Amino acid sequence: MQAPSADETIQRLIFGLSELDELGETIISGHGNFSVSSRTYLRMILGTLQVSGGAILLFHPNENTLTIKSSVNVADESLVIRVPPDQISGFLDHPYIDLSNPPEVLQPFFEHIHSQLQSLDARFWFPLRIRDEFLGVISLGAFFDGHEIEDWNRELLNVFANHTSIAIAYSQLMVRSRAERFRLFMLSDTATQICKSLDTEAVQEEVVAHVVSLLDANAAGLMRINPNTERLEMKSLFSLESHANTELRNLSIPLKSDENLHPALTMLAEVATQEDKTLIYNDEQNAALFGRKNLIAVPMRGREEILGVLIVADKVGRRGITLDFTVGDSTLLEAFANQAGVAIENAFLYQEALEARRLQAEMEEAEKIQRTLIPDTLAQIPGYEAFGLYQPRGGVGGDYYDCIPESDGMWGLAIADVSGKGMQAALLMATLRAGLRSEATRKTDLPAMAFTLNSLLNASGDFGKYATFFFAQLNAETNQLTSINAGHNDPMVIRSGGSCEWLKKGGVMLGIFPDDMIANMPPFEQETTQLASGDIIIFYTDGVTETTNINDELYGEARLQDTAVRLRNESAETICGAIYDEVLEFQGEAEQFDDLTLMILKKK
Repeated sequence: MQAPSADETIQRLIFGLSELDELGETIISGHGNFSVSSRTYLRMILGTLQVSGGAILLFHPNENTLTIKSSVNVADESLVIRVPPDQISGFLDHPYIDLSNPPEVLQPFFEHIHSQLQSLDARFWFPLRIRDEFLGVISLGAFFDGHEIEDWNRELLNVFANHTSIAIAYSQLMVRSRAERFRLFMLSDTATQICKSLDTEAVQEEVVAHVVSLLDANAAGLMRINPNTERLEMKSLFSLESHANTELRNLSIPLKSDENLHPALTMLAEVATQEDKTLIYNDEQNAALFGRKNLIAVPMRGREEILGVLIVADKVGRRGITLDFTVGDSTLLEAFANQAGVAIENAFLYQEALEARRLQAEMEEAEKIQRTLIPDTLAQIPGYEAFGLYQPRGGVGGDYYDCIPESDGMWGLAIADVSGKGMQAALLMATLRAGLRSEATRKTDLPAMAFTLNSLLNASGDFGKYATFFFAQLNAETNQLTSINAGHNDPMVIRSGGSCEWLKKGGVMLGIFPDDMIANMPPFEQETTQLASGDIIIFYTDGVTETTNINDELYGEARLQDTAVRLRNESAETICGAIYDEVLEFQGEAEQFDDLTLMILKKK
């Protein structure tokens, strides 16, 4: 082939430089990018220099690889050339590389990629760089006329290389800028999405799902601080794989421990307890504990304190390659974690408010139930005075008393203390009252009644729910009192002369043991007491005798007995009110710890 004339060469140079100038203006104006114009750059270089073929290869620093961006007459455009990090300085030091005689420092590298160079049909490489940043290479084949590269060719190629490098750098800057704007948009949009839900568990699941997309990762986990156990516990785990490690789902890390923990677990605990602590592991040694190649963890803050830790693992790059997490990633994740913390805290506070409203509604309903169970006034028994008083510790208590008229001059007197508070206690009390009134009409003996009531409460209540119970049948004509005590405080009988007796016989409290166990225990016993004029019976719950003052002293049975003996000549109402006032005076500024219930029966 005949060598081009000087005029032809000058014409090609003028055309190439003018086109280069137009491309530069297009890219810098923001109306184009190197991805679109790279083939034009290559065509311009090849046409100006009359080269048979070539390629522009871009360097990917996260992967340390060169890939073809555009090519002409290259057999395999999918080539991926790995560049060892220690070879990059060789490209920065040599603006022109003749592949038939490469610099000594790069010879091992080019020998290693010999077959790939053949696929490129490469004769010359011109590294692309901006200052100390390696951007890629221009790879050229043979000249059409077969001549060797001359000085003016190298000078012109240096101009092309510099201009191409500027175009690549500016295009990458624009891409990064757009990517950052997109990430900020995603951050804002994601924050809006996770704040929509007011269910704590749903928010936590949303957080880990969104953060995977935000950082282009394969997995994420959210751990919360449990203030009761002082442990960091996994609450939500997301993985793009079909399964996740069961051990990770149950991961729990002590925040304060002398245990010999894996360094990665210790570091996660530090993230949860130290201000401004971010953890980045770009090595498999530490990340392998979680079955990953790398991970990043940041504290997740509420308004006033750290709530937990957000963990993201395996950032994905081109062709599925795992990329290192960067400082930019940690900044983005920290911002997202703060928003996630506020969203979780809002959901938690909302759920707390709902629960408080639910409990308030339950308490109000329980109060209504209880008001129907506790009599406003006791029925008047011929020849007797009866008076009761009930003061719950809160809105709803677990005490119960009643006076039940029966037939043939018989009267039932009951007092009970149901375990627990609120709706469950009110329902258990209602069950006891209904069962008692039903059994009282059957005229069964008291041990049989106690057995039946135990079976009823055991079937009705949750495990551990029970009632202490005292019941007496009074024959108002014979003045005989037959009673049974199922684990309740022993009522005291104050005789008119001032002596005191206790009504103790009975059995175990009701509801805590099933029938088969009760059958193997000592049977319930009843006892009979003869009452005379002036005798008094004091029925009470432990809220009376176990009232404490600020010195942690108990009011106790001795004080109750002394007061009852001293007031034995007063009316039932007066005795009841006086005991109540004395208990409150004894309590003083101390807090009332339990319901306070009294019932007084006096024989006229």
